[in-house]
Amino acid sequence: MMMMMMMMIVFLLTISLIEVQVVLSYEIGRNNNTICPERHSCADSNDSRAEIRRYCKCDSLCEAYDDCCDDYVRSGSRSNSSNNNAFNLSRNVVGCIKRLFHRDDSSHYTVDRCPRGWPRGRVKTGCRSGRSNSENTIARVPVVGRRSSILYRNVYCAICNGEQDVVFSEGYVESNHTKGDFNSMEFLRPRDYSLRTCIDAIRTCDSSYRNREVWKRCTGSSQSNSYVISGRGPDLDALKPVRWDMTFYRNADCATCNFVSETKPMCNYYETRRLYPQSSPTYTILVDFSSNTIKTTNRNSRRDTSTRTFRCSGGRVYDPGRNRCLVVFST
Repeated sequence: MMMMMMMMIVFLLTISLIEVQVVLSYEIGRNNNTICPERHSCADSNDSRAEIRRYCKCDSLCEAYDDCCDDYVRSGSRSNSSNNNAFNLSRNVVGCIKRLFHRDDSSHYTVDRCPRGWPRGRVKTGCRSGRSNSENTIARVPVVGRRSSILYRNVYCAICNGEQDVVFSEGYVESNHTKGDFNSMEFLRPRDYSLRTCIDAIRTCDSSYRNREVWKRCTGSSQSNSYVISGRGPDLDALKPVRWDMTFYRNADCATCNFVSETKPMCNYYETRRLYPQSSPTYTILVDFSSNTIKTTNRNSRRDTSTRTFRCSGGRVYDPGRNRCLVVFST
């Protein structure tokens, strides 16, 4: 009996020590305003070098993408923005996706889901297919809104979020024969569009964490928001990423509620980069989904170039993987 009581006391003391350690980490992360200040401030906002160092944003669109710095001054009107569509995006349709484009390790804000309430069917299934290795090649092609510059996971995600005038990314295949393997196709970043980069940070708490106030501050839900920016408070929902080891957290609260006990976050930006092997295949194949053409070029002889055009009418787009036209747009 005495032995069991001793074990119970030791257990309770251990739990108390763990709680003290986590709370200490939280207090230091929350109250120390000198933690990586150069990463979370709009100071020197006109300095391109400061922009690179920053973990957050200081332009008006930060209100739409939930990545404003702590000292960002909210704009008085949204109507002056040429990207108004971004302000109508629901927070739950936007993700931070890495390596969408050929030899580009950056992460970009990407609309990769249909809004809640969108009916089941071809469009919703196609949008969801973009998050898997789908046989539907069209579902794998990133697109950009021609007017909004919003990046969508595919054309289906654009349609269900109210945008049909889109620019398709070009498909890119390297091959030693003229046909190419379209299942391994990569995509080129669209030219003339400035795509918004993001930090793939943990933005929620461990399911076993019990402090609801920390939960709210971590997720930015201190106030109820139906849209990305409506109801945003001046400080509570600001994006203040911190990094422990190789993991980013949305703010110190997110680190706390994921039981990070270290008290010294790392301020230097670090992102892993792939080492791409040097390859010299005979052919490069470009697929233009906007014009339904495939251009094949022999690297050893630039004159050896052929272009095939596929006639797809009635809102259809050519799918090179299945060698047929698919209905995408309603006519």
